[in-house]
Amino acid sequence: MTQFTTAVLDSFFDHLQPDNRFIGMDHWYDRVQRGVQYHDTNFPVYNVIHDNKEETYTIEIALAGYSQDDINVTLDDQTLIIKGDKGDDDQNYFHKGIAYRKFEKRWTLGEFMVVDNASFEDGLLKIYLSKVIPDEKKPRTIEINGKKKSKKVVLKG
Repeated sequence: MTQFTTAVLDSFFDHLQPDNRFIGMDHWYDRVQRGVQYHDTNFPVYNVIHDNKEETYTIEIALAGYSQDDINVTLDDQTLIIKGDKGDDDQNYFHKGIAYRKFEKRWTLGEFMVVDNASFEDGLLKIYLSKVIPDEKKPRTIEINGKKKSKKVVLKG
């Protein structure tokens, strides 16, 4: 199994310079570079639910023990960033088995994805997203101008 380290991926992306066939695609190159530099962890656990019919997504993040004030949700250039920090408490633990650690989760959102809202209830953070395609971006039929040629039909009888 081949492992790709950050150094190997950085070297690979250094050779991918935007060229004249990808006009206006520099931002995609930059987003890939940022993704290579970010290292995700398994904490906290989450679900991503997709409703195909409505083109909506819900991200559920399990944050038992965190309060709404401990969590920050930010959208930065189509990157959804969730940060949490419970902070230090002044308890003198005999045993501490519950981890309240600082975390950061990131999702790169696709084109036309919109963050509708977020809710936090019973230790579960939910972020609601939808895909909203503007009318000018939806497929449309282009009428062809010019003289229409009529076909002559010859009937033999």
